Amino acid sequence: MLKKLPLKKLIIYMVLLAIAGLIGITVWAERIVDKVQEDVVSHAEENLRVPAFDAIVYTPLWVEYLKEQPKSDKPTIGMFGSSTVFGTTVKDGWNTPSGILQQHLHDKRVLNLGLSGGRLVETYAMISSMIDEVDVVVYEINYGILPITDNNPDVTVYPTILSKLDQNIPKDWVDGFSRKNKNSVPSAVHDLITTDLLNEWTLYHDRDVISYHFLKTRSSTEKIRREIQKIRDKKQGIELTYTPLFSPYDKLKEHQQEAIVKHFTALYKWEQPFDKDNSFGLFMMEKTLDLLDQHKKKAIFFTAPLDKEFITEHDMLNWNDYNTVMGAYQDLIESRGYPFIEFNREESSLIPHKYYHDPSHLIDKGSKMFGEILYERLKTLGITEA
Repeated sequence: MLKKLPLKKLIIYMVLLAIAGLIGITVWAERIVDKVQEDVVSHAEENLRVPAFDAIVYTPLWVEYLKEQPKSDKPTIGMFGSSTVFGTTVKDGWNTPSGILQQHLHDKRVLNLGLSGGRLVETYAMISSMIDEVDVVVYEINYGILPITDNNPDVTVYPTILSKLDQNIPKDWVDGFSRKNKNSVPSAVHDLITTDLLNEWTLYHDRDVISYHFLKTRSSTEKIRREIQKIRDKKQGIELTYTPLFSPYDKLKEHQQEAIVKHFTALYKWEQPFDKDNSFGLFMMEKTLDLLDQHKKKAIFFTAPLDKEFITEHDMLNWNDYNTVMGAYQDLIESRGYPFIEFNREESSLIPHKYYHDPSHLIDKGSKMFGEILYERLKTLGITEA
């Protein structure tokens, strides 16, 4: 029958069929994303954070939900930072610092808005996206994020999150930073197309959610890459073992411990000496402070407690570097009138070694202990009275 149709009509029918198919797929995708968001919201309200197995995919869904709700009658405290805030190695969300604060502050709402693996750009995007929904910003600086923020030529490790939150940074922000790949920042035209057009389409905006729902990876490309790597490892006789995230370091196997030491030693290394006048991380912190000033937000900054004895034993970082770098951040933050708590100033560790999974990530008992310490410090600064 199609052969008897005129070519023009055939083309029209094919286009209409394609459009109908696309609409159908979009409706199907929207239902999946809506159901995933319902599950994420239910989990976050009960556990004080999104599901831990891929927070990178689920956090934007949680943020979108929060922004759609009427502002809470209770003052809202937002906790921001990287994996040490989220509690990557903490099994129970109520044992994270935000969970401990919530247990004490019944007249307030505490939101865990930490982002595992997020750098200062991602944290800026999270704060910017939620700035009107929070009354107080509590920002934890994990030292391990600072070297990689300056060392890595890419500006962000999760560009999809910035796009989904409509928080892409201006391209001229990387001007003057010779180590940064300017092409890793989308152009204004690209931002316009993705934010004002494509992000309105579920198949684009939530492609990572759909991919993770079916493939357990954030993209089909990542799935293919993993499968290829499995084949290569098998041919080379490499047998990968899982390192349990919620176990203390001393309970891990020797090869797992060696991998942790190797990873964090590399993470803490500065490829070039820290230069406060040419530090992209320090620049992003300044932009974050500008944002807080502009919106007149109360804020507090503090350092993630490190396992100092363990780090020193394995010669994982130069403490003179730490003091220089963190001192520069502290000077900047305090110069703008915001409190800064340094939890690594004493010779001994704030939290005992047995409660660490690695040099900077605490397991449940350690995280709970730190949450109580943080709560007491925030009380002295009046943050909990906000």
